[in-house]
Amino acid sequence: VLSALEGRLGQTVEQEFAQAVMQVHKIAWMRLLAAIDTSDAEGFLTCHVLDTANGCPAQKMRIHLHRLSPPEDAGLVAEYITNDDGRLEGGPALKGGKEMTIGTYEFTFFVADYFASKGTFFPGTPFLDEVPIRFGIDNPDEHYHVPLLASPWSFSTYRGS
Repeated sequence: VLSALEGRLGQTVEQEFAQAVMQVHKIAWMRLLAAIDTSDAEGFLTCHVLDTANGCPAQKMRIHLHRLSPPEDAGLVAEYITNDDGRLEGGPALKGGKEMTIGTYEFTFFVADYFASKGTFFPGTPFLDEVPIRFGIDNPDEHYHVPLLASPWSFSTYRGS
């Protein structure tokens, strides 16, 4: 909170007003979502993993999905193995309705195990082992896509479409 406040100290009155209005909209959105029934939501969560070291989809990579919040719903959602295209076998990780709930989630990608299965030599402890990607879902009617581009030494992600 203090670092956010420090970042705002040098703002002009107009910049501060715009940021305050944006925060009021965010609070209103959160209150609205808490007050409405989202059990008929149509959003979904997908994932795609690309092996950038070998230039191919990451076939047979193990992935876990955890829900971190809200606390009463926290825990392991599911475990997956990617298909031949590097996508989750069986389709979306979350599919609308009661599955696609507002909260914080985390995919854990077992990158070292995947590259070891491909014959990548590690002269000791792998540089990347398990790669966690933590993200939030705040609109259960939207499509959230979490791609991972990975090599034994680097990874990148973004909110895809």
